[in-house]
Amino acid sequence: MNKLRLLFLLFLFTTALNAQLAQMKLIQFSGYAMSADSLMGVPFAHITITNRGLAATAGPDGFFSFAAHEGDTLLFTSVGYKPMVYIIPVNLETEKFSVIQLMTKTDYYLPETLILPWRREDFGTVFINTKPPTDDLERAKRNLEREKLAELGARLERDAYEGTSIALRQTSAKNYYYGQTPPQNIFNPLAWAEFIRAWKRGDFKKK
Repeated sequence: MNKLRLLFLLFLFTTALNAQLAQMKLIQFSGYAMSADSLMGVPFAHITITNRGLAATAGPDGFFSFAAHEGDTLLFTSVGYKPMVYIIPVNLETEKFSVIQLMTKTDYYLPETLILPWRREDFGTVFINTKPPTDDLERAKRNLEREKLAELGARLERDAYEGTSIALRQTSAKNYYYGQTPPQNIFNPLAWAEFIRAWKRGDFKKK
């Protein structure tokens, strides 16, 4: 019996509330959702009429316009901004009402997430057996070693500038001894002295 009485009272309250809401004047509600720090429009801000379960979305410049009733409670939300509540005044003299709703930026911090490529019990084994990667400084030192540079230089082909320089030097030497026999190193005593020193050092022995 008490449950039936409670349901009946709830029905009367809901009916009276809907009738009161229906008597509220319908208006054209419009305006801008703007950032409080820069006064720039908040693009695609979401406006919810909480007491009616309806929603609207602002444009890319923050402008919105939709039909609402006097006394409606509006909730302005957007990612990166704090939710803002606005209640439309009642007993308005016109059927059009405009506002500029300022919204404050806020930061959202997500909880820390650890992503591991192995299980915790396997970490010790993997850590011991893993060789750390070579950093950029170590690679640069290896690339600047004299043997490495000599090996790279032996495999590189001459570019156009170097080939032209060699050809010009050969032409210049040829023109310098034009009309006469160029000197031969076989008659150069300095070349013979260098040959003898190399022979004594064993430069010509097979390695």
